[in-house]
Amino acid sequence: MPTYVCSIQPGSLSEEQKAKVAAAISRAHSEATGAPTYFVQVIVDENPKSQYLGGEKAKGHIWIRGDIRAGRTEEQRNGMMLNMMREVSAITGVKESDIWIYLCNLAPTDMIEYGHVLPRPGEEQAWFGGLPDELRSYLKGLGTDRSNFEL
Repeated sequence: MPTYVCSIQPGSLSEEQKAKVAAAISRAHSEATGAPTYFVQVIVDENPKSQYLGGEKAKGHIWIRGDIRAGRTEEQRNGMMLNMMREVSAITGVKESDIWIYLCNLAPTDMIEYGHVLPRPGEEQAWFGGLPDELRSYLKGLGTDRSNFEL
Protein backbone atom coordinates (compact mmCIF):
# COMPACT_ATOMS: atom_id res chain seq x y z
CA MET A 1 0.00 0.00 0.00
CA PRO A 2 2.16 2.86 1.06
CA THR A 3 5.49 3.03 -0.69
CA TYR A 4 8.15 5.28 0.79
CA VAL A 5 11.28 6.09 -1.21
CA CYS A 6 14.14 7.50 0.87
CA SER A 7 16.70 9.25 -1.31
CA ILE A 8 20.12 9.42 0.33
CA GLN A 9 23.70 9.99 -0.74
CA PRO A 10 25.44 6.69 -1.61
CA GLY A 11 27.28 5.19 1.35
CA SER A 12 25.89 7.71 3.83
CA LEU A 13 24.05 5.09 5.92
CA SER A 14 25.07 1.66 7.18
CA GLU A 15 22.90 -1.38 6.44
CA GLU A 16 21.82 -1.31 10.10
CA GLN A 17 20.75 2.34 9.81
CA LYS A 18 18.82 1.60 6.60
CA ALA A 19 16.98 -1.26 8.33
CA LYS A 20 16.18 0.99 11.30
CA VAL A 21 14.91 3.74 9.00
CA ALA A 22 12.67 1.23 7.19
CA ALA A 23 11.33 -0.05 10.53
CA ALA A 24 10.74 3.50 11.83
CA ILE A 25 8.83 4.53 8.71
CA SER A 26 6.77 1.33 8.79
CA ARG A 27 5.98 1.80 12.47
CA ALA A 28 5.07 5.49 12.10
CA HIS A 29 2.74 4.73 9.19
CA SER A 30 1.08 1.85 11.00
CA GLU A 31 0.62 3.78 14.25
CA ALA A 32 -0.87 6.80 12.48
CA THR A 33 -3.20 4.92 10.15
CA GLY A 34 -3.93 1.59 11.82
CA ALA A 35 -2.85 -0.22 8.65
CA PRO A 36 -0.79 -3.37 9.26
CA THR A 37 2.96 -2.99 8.83
CA TYR A 38 3.00 -5.63 6.07
CA PHE A 39 1.45 -3.02 3.78
CA VAL A 40 4.39 -0.62 4.19
CA GLN A 41 7.16 -0.75 1.59
CA VAL A 42 10.34 1.24 2.08
CA ILE A 43 12.92 1.71 -0.66
CA VAL A 44 16.29 3.23 0.18
CA ASP A 45 17.51 4.86 -3.01
CA GLU A 46 21.26 5.42 -3.09
CA ASN A 47 21.38 6.28 -6.76
CA PRO A 48 24.44 8.49 -7.22
CA LYS A 49 22.40 11.20 -8.94
CA SER A 50 23.12 14.82 -8.24
CA GLN A 51 20.56 16.66 -6.12
CA TYR A 52 20.51 20.43 -5.95
CA LEU A 53 18.92 23.06 -3.74
CA GLY A 54 18.89 26.62 -5.03
CA GLY A 55 21.27 25.65 -7.80
CA GLU A 56 23.88 24.25 -5.43
CA LYS A 57 24.68 20.61 -4.79
CA ALA A 58 22.80 19.36 -1.73
CA LYS A 59 24.76 17.45 0.89
CA GLY A 60 23.44 15.40 3.75
CA HIS A 61 19.74 15.75 3.00
CA ILE A 62 17.29 12.87 3.10
CA TRP A 63 14.19 13.09 0.94
CA ILE A 64 11.28 10.78 1.70
CA ARG A 65 8.39 10.49 -0.72
CA GLY A 66 5.42 8.42 0.34
CA ASP A 67 2.66 7.26 -1.99
CA ILE A 68 -0.21 6.43 0.36
CA ARG A 69 -3.92 5.66 0.12
CA ALA A 70 -6.10 8.76 0.20
CA GLY A 71 -8.55 9.06 3.07
CA ARG A 72 -6.22 9.86 5.96
CA THR A 73 -6.92 12.97 7.99
CA GLU A 74 -4.59 15.94 8.00
CA GLU A 75 -3.87 15.20 11.66
CA GLN A 76 -2.87 11.62 10.81
CA ARG A 77 -0.64 12.71 7.95
CA ASN A 78 1.05 15.48 9.94
CA GLY A 79 1.65 13.24 12.94
CA MET A 80 3.02 10.48 10.76
CA MET A 81 5.43 12.80 8.94
CA LEU A 82 6.66 14.40 12.18
CA ASN A 83 7.26 10.98 13.78
CA MET A 84 9.13 9.78 10.70
CA MET A 85 11.26 12.92 10.58
CA ARG A 86 12.18 12.68 14.28
CA GLU A 87 12.99 8.96 14.18
CA VAL A 88 14.98 9.16 10.94
CA SER A 89 16.95 12.08 12.39
CA ALA A 90 17.69 10.12 15.58
CA ILE A 91 18.79 7.05 13.60
CA THR A 92 20.92 8.85 11.00
CA GLY A 93 22.19 11.93 12.81
CA VAL A 94 20.84 14.09 9.98
CA LYS A 95 19.29 17.34 11.22
CA GLU A 96 15.48 17.38 11.21
CA SER A 97 15.62 20.46 8.98
CA ASP A 98 17.49 18.39 6.37
CA ILE A 99 14.84 15.65 6.22
CA TRP A 100 12.08 16.49 3.78
CA ILE A 101 8.94 14.37 3.51
CA TYR A 102 6.28 14.48 0.81
CA LEU A 103 3.07 12.47 0.94
CA CYS A 104 1.15 11.79 -2.26
CA ASN A 105 -2.42 10.54 -1.82
CA LEU A 106 -3.70 7.95 -4.29
CA ALA A 107 -7.23 6.59 -4.49
CA PRO A 108 -7.20 3.05 -3.02
CA THR A 109 -8.76 1.72 -6.20
CA ASP A 110 -5.75 2.99 -8.16
CA MET A 111 -3.41 0.40 -6.62
CA ILE A 112 -2.97 -3.36 -6.84
CA GLU A 113 -0.76 -5.30 -4.45
CA TYR A 114 -0.48 -8.99 -3.77
CA GLY A 115 -2.66 -9.46 -6.88
CA HIS A 116 -5.68 -7.60 -5.45
CA VAL A 117 -7.08 -4.07 -5.68
CA LEU A 118 -6.42 -2.41 -2.34
CA PRO A 119 -9.10 -1.62 0.24
CA ARG A 120 -10.22 1.80 1.38
CA PRO A 121 -8.76 2.95 4.72
CA GLY A 122 -10.55 1.12 7.52
CA GLU A 123 -11.54 -1.82 5.30
CA GLU A 124 -8.24 -3.73 5.66
CA GLN A 125 -9.73 -6.50 7.83
CA ALA A 126 -12.46 -7.37 5.33
CA TRP A 127 -9.93 -7.20 2.48
CA PHE A 128 -7.56 -9.47 4.38
CA GLY A 129 -10.38 -11.95 5.12
CA GLY A 130 -11.14 -12.24 1.40
CA LEU A 131 -7.60 -13.21 0.44
CA PRO A 132 -6.57 -16.79 -0.35
CA ASP A 133 -5.35 -18.79 2.67
CA GLU A 134 -1.77 -19.04 1.37
CA LEU A 135 -1.50 -15.26 0.95
CA ARG A 136 -3.04 -14.59 4.38
CA SER A 137 -0.46 -16.93 5.94
CA TYR A 138 2.35 -15.16 4.14
CA LEU A 139 1.14 -11.72 5.23
CA LYS A 140 0.72 -12.84 8.83
CA GLY A 141 4.42 -13.71 8.82
CA LEU A 142 5.44 -10.18 7.84
CA GLY A 143 5.91 -7.72 10.67
CA THR A 144 4.97 -10.12 13.43
CA ASP A 145 8.03 -9.13 15.46
CA ARG A 146 6.58 -5.66 15.99
CA SER A 147 4.55 -4.92 19.08
CA ASN A 148 1.77 -3.14 17.17
CA PHE A 149 1.06 -5.90 14.64
CA GLU A 150 -2.65 -6.61 14.44
CA LEU A 151 -5.07 -8.26 12.06
